[in-house]
Amino acid sequence: MKTLALLNGDLLFENSDFKLDEDEKEVAQCIAISLGTNLKEWFLNEAAGLDFKRVLEKSTKDEARAEVMRVLSQEERVSGINSVEISDANRIRVIVYSVTLIDGTVLNEEVVINDAG
Repeated sequence: MKTLALLNGDLLFENSDFKLDEDEKEVAQCIAISLGTNLKEWFLNEAAGLDFKRVLEKSTKDEARAEVMRVLSQEERVSGINSVEISDANRIRVIVYSVTLIDGTVLNEEVVINDAG
C-alpha cells in the first residue's frame, strides 16, 4: 500500500509533488501515528491509540511495555513483536521496537512520545 509521507505530522514534498511511502516505511508510519495518538483521541475509532497515562504518567515499566505491545498488535500487518524497549527522561519516552511483518520483513524503529502528544 502507498500513503502520503509525513515528517513530524507534516506532509513531505519531493520534486514539487507529494512524497509517498510504501512497504515497510508505510507500516512504520502507521505504527508511529498509532503510538503518537492518545487513546480515545480519534473520534472515528476511540479504541485506536496509546493510553498516554499508562506510558507517560506514573506506571510500572511492565504496564507501559504492555500498553505499547497492545498498540503494536493492533497493526494487522504485524505478525510478531520481537522486542520493545522504553527509555524515559522528564516525561519523554523513547520507544524502540522490533516487529516482524506478515511478509517476513523485520522492522526496527524508534518513536518519541512526550506529554504534549
